Amino acid sequence: MIIDLQKEIYQNLSSTEKQVLKFLNNNEDKIPFLSITQIAKKSFTSSATVSRTIQKCGFSGINELRYKISTKKNKKELESPYVVNNILAKSYRECTKTIDNISSTSIFQTIEFMKNSRRIFIVARGFTALIAEEFQMYLQLLKYDAVIVKDVMWMKNIHKIVSNKDVVIILSLQNSTPELVETARTAKKCGAKIVICCCKTPTNLEKYSDVTIIGHTEEVMKAGGQTVYSRVPLLIITRTIIEYIGL
Repeated sequence: MIIDLQKEIYQNLSSTEKQVLKFLNNNEDKIPFLSITQIAKKSFTSSATVSRTIQKCGFSGINELRYKISTKKNKKELESPYVVNNILAKSYRECTKTIDNISSTSIFQTIEFMKNSRRIFIVARGFTALIAEEFQMYLQLLKYDAVIVKDVMWMKNIHKIVSNKDVVIILSLQNSTPELVETARTAKKCGAKIVICCCKTPTNLEKYSDVTIIGHTEEVMKAGGQTVYSRVPLLIITRTIIEYIGL
């Protein structure tokens, strides 16, 4: 029922106005697509009666009534368990597809690089740097010398800090940052081992990687003119590395 009137207001309606009210409440889903003339025809009243009834019900006109119906519908859809299930299904796909993509050989090789390295450089930009910080924290707890590189100037000068005794792990969702490719290229020239953890393939990053681990990400939302993708796949990859290296 879209219109629920107080008893006093309802009693003051004429018989034809009550007829219009009954039609509106019984056909809530159809109202946004009907004109006043069509409502009058279907309720066996006049256009003037329909307009008058809508106003007596507290609306300025048919457009305000339509807006209330659309708002109620949107709220109902957002509260629907199906919406929640769809969101959970996306998370499930990300996890299962990422796990299916991960090669045990790639993980083993990455672990060997890390165990035999002097330092571990974790390169990331934007929100992905948050994943890098957690990764670094776990590595430091395991007594590894882990350094985060998230500043563009550090990336441009990576040749001054990386050597052939180091491993560079680059975390990226879509490889949308040009500096990441340049960092991989420069670090490779310095003799460092390169591990790429990305959620898009193929990319230019792969040209310089010794090991590439690909995850599967899905859109979370659109905000501020940007499309935000989930970083759960990168968490799965880094967690797998941490758990294995910590055994």
